[in-house]
Amino acid sequence: MQHSSTSWPNYRNQYYNPVYKIRALIQTLDAELATLSQRCAVTKLNISKPSFPKVDYVLGRSSAGVPYRVESDAQKSMSVLNDGKTASATPTRTLSSIYRSRVIEAFRNRRIFTVYGNYHTIRRALLNRGWLEKLTPNRYPKLQSLPEEVLLQHAKRGNDYEAVAISKIISHFPAFFIWQPKSHRDFHTDILPLRNRVRRGRNLDFSTKVGLIGCAEQQQWFHEKGVCGMSHPRFYRLGGSTEERMAFIEDFRQTQCRCLLKFLSENMHRLSELVDPDAGTVPISVVHFAVTNLKKHFDELDHRTLDDETVTNADREKVEWQQFIANSNEVIRNNAKIQANVALLEEVSKLSRLYLAKLEERRRDYKWDGYRNLWILKPGYQCRGLGIIIQGSIDEILQWATNNPQRRYIAQKYIERPLLIHKTKFDIRQYMLLSIGESTLSLWLYKDCYLRFSSQEFTIDDLRESIHLTNNSVQKRYKNKPNRDVRLPKNNMWSLEHFKVFLKHTNAPNNVWEERIYPGFKENLTAVVMASMEETEFVENTFELYGCDLMLDEDYNPILIEINSTPDLTPSTDVTARICPMALRDLIKVIVDLPCNPHAPTGNFERVYEVNYKFNREFDPEVGLDICGKRMTLFKPTNIVPKKAPRAPMLLHKTEQLIKVPLKRLRGPPPKSKAQTVNKGTEPKVLKSAAKEALAIRYTAPK
Repeated sequence: MQHSSTSWPNYRNQYYNPVYKIRALIQTLDAELATLSQRCAVTKLNISKPSFPKVDYVLGRSSAGVPYRVESDAQKSMSVLNDGKTASATPTRTLSSIYRSRVIEAFRNRRIFTVYGNYHTIRRALLNRGWLEKLTPNRYPKLQSLPEEVLLQHAKRGNDYEAVAISKIISHFPAFFIWQPKSHRDFHTDILPLRNRVRRGRNLDFSTKVGLIGCAEQQQWFHEKGVCGMSHPRFYRLGGSTEERMAFIEDFRQTQCRCLLKFLSENMHRLSELVDPDAGTVPISVVHFAVTNLKKHFDELDHRTLDDETVTNADREKVEWQQFIANSNEVIRNNAKIQANVALLEEVSKLSRLYLAKLEERRRDYKWDGYRNLWILKPGYQCRGLGIIIQGSIDEILQWATNNPQRRYIAQKYIERPLLIHKTKFDIRQYMLLSIGESTLSLWLYKDCYLRFSSQEFTIDDLRESIHLTNNSVQKRYKNKPNRDVRLPKNNMWSLEHFKVFLKHTNAPNNVWEERIYPGFKENLTAVVMASMEETEFVENTFELYGCDLMLDEDYNPILIEINSTPDLTPSTDVTARICPMALRDLIKVIVDLPCNPHAPTGNFERVYEVNYKFNREFDPEVGLDICGKRMTLFKPTNIVPKKAPRAPMLLHKTEQLIKVPLKRLRGPPPKSKAQTVNKGTEPKVLKSAAKEALAIRYTAPK
């Protein structure tokens, strides 16, 4: 009988291994059988002093005169029990001494580990290296309740009874390798064990959405082209300060202006369908409003509005923006017609295209915007796609964040123009490993990764999570669209090798993975780690594995979306069943093998950055400060006269000569000796008449 695809949707792409269930049942039965054996009446007999009388039956005599005697049944059973107890106690004591010697040797060599959770790859890798496991309370709970003597009786090489027996002996020793959840308290900090948690402050904890925003704000101090730099969508903490919420509102408004002008410039071939001089419902002033604010935004990037002291009416400005957003959405979403002629709209579209091109040169993230002005709302401290929504209305966004203050929502600009594969959205899961040594912090990237696809074709007209969220925890709840491209995987995952084959058969640049995508991963993640160093707790021997989610724009440039501190390493598909155990085995090579042997292989992990964190943070007044930079140009001549040009009028010539005077004054006089300073006194410096005239001409000359 063939089952329908709707009868078990949750297990469509998952492997089910019954070995663990069967093993748990066997352990439960063995524990119950051992308990019943202890309760038997045989163990309650006083074997050393039997209470029944000795009865002999003489059957005859031998040739030497020795009588033949027959013992009773009770005496026979007692002799058998005595021999069995002596025979079984000896190997039990021997096995116990062997285990205790192994425990002492493991303690001396720092080879005791504890692993929370079902990370069996970590356990096997350490056991194969001669480590001993100190079991957690929730592992084999039935067997851990048995006494040590019973465990030793059933212990055999490699079985669960041996593991529990050794764990009981080792219970009073600390663990030197600890794999624990993020919420657990750090124990045995005095012996500096290998621990899979790197602690840092909440403001710069990049494994949360709120902390990633803090790192994005700090990364500018560590920016170095080609080495360290973040490429990320714009995001704001809606549950933070009032200033940040106002910054989001301003960004939303400016984005709406660019959306309208981008919509008009990309639809110039059909402007006749968007205008109607007589029956148009949207006035042309809406377009002029967008162009004016676009030019203002461009001037702000050039710092031309620093001296602008214009005071605006906040209430009136709010009404104007509300009207503009409503009218522009009518044009973009409902194809409402503008009350203007085609020629005027063409001229405005050409001008706006120039401004948009200049803005996109300075802000690469503006290229990722479409013309729907969509924002994605994420809880600040949650993962796996929980509580995420996509909105295009500023009122609904602010209201949603206000109604859920406990979730600390952030607003992230939605990437409306990502790179698509067969009309389907995808992201890339990249593993990053941080390890802290005695004085250095090392950043490792895994050379292998995998792609995660959405189950539906990409469109911005439908905002359901099955289209826009590529998390496996989200997509496993949905069935693939029937008319989706057959070249896409049924389990919605691709390996890196499959993606490289796809790149070779498309219009992608040659070696785009090796020359642009993977180096972009390094640059983004290095910037995040460097930005978080200020609040990182540098504890020797700590490490942590992260799952980084990145996307690609239409030019194959990586975009960092988020970083997870506890990535899903379960074999949910054949792709993850291969890469996840391999990544964990290589992690043990880096963390355990490499410190003991500098030439040990590290698998697919590549060290991409290393920084010394033990630098002197205190200021030494005797050393002073080093100032690096370039000299500022205080004045620029308004008219540049070429060398071979005819001589300018006398006034302009004098102006050029006089402009140089204040420059020398503002740069400062040469250093004077102490004798000159004492003789001259502390009289105030007064500008000469020539300098005053030059300044007056400079600021009153027409531009």
